Amino acid sequence: MKWSELPARFVEWVKTNNVSGFDGAIEIIAKSGRTPAAKPKSADRDFVRLIKDVRDWTPGRRRNSEESYEIELRGHLASLNYVMNEEHGQSNVDLIVGQEYAIEIKKHPTLGEYDRPFGQLARHLQHQCKVIALILEAAGQDNFDKFTTLIDRYLDIDKNSVEVIKK
Repeated sequence: MKWSELPARFVEWVKTNNVSGFDGAIEIIAKSGRTPAAKPKSADRDFVRLIKDVRDWTPGRRRNSEESYEIELRGHLASLNYVMNEEHGQSNVDLIVGQEYAIEIKKHPTLGEYDRPFGQLARHLQHQCKVIALILEAAGQDNFDKFTTLIDRYLDIDKNSVEVIKK
């Protein structure tokens, strides 16, 4: 579950279980626009599989650069028979899987450094159908949460195009 999904899930839990005493919290959530939205369109099975396989990947050790992580992830995905290209196309994607799915890798981003991948993801979405942002060695949970909230609000409009994974 994404942190940004928590308010909607909370509202859903309260309604499903007929829990009382949270009227004030529900009102605040409703005003913030974080109420449950419509369910996403039917999921792209290949994208769902790719997300699972990226989540299942664990780097062998800490690396000094994004490029080293990229090489290791590429090897992992190749062992699972994915077809990939590196830094491909007009948006200069770190990895592109099956000419449809972009993977952008960021290592240890600070608050200001999250602006760059946000812009890159927006550009990737113009050229690829789906995008995975893989954040490695994230410096702080607050910065990561702000980033995922921005992604959810501005880039992942259909709740089916962008997946942010933190390792």
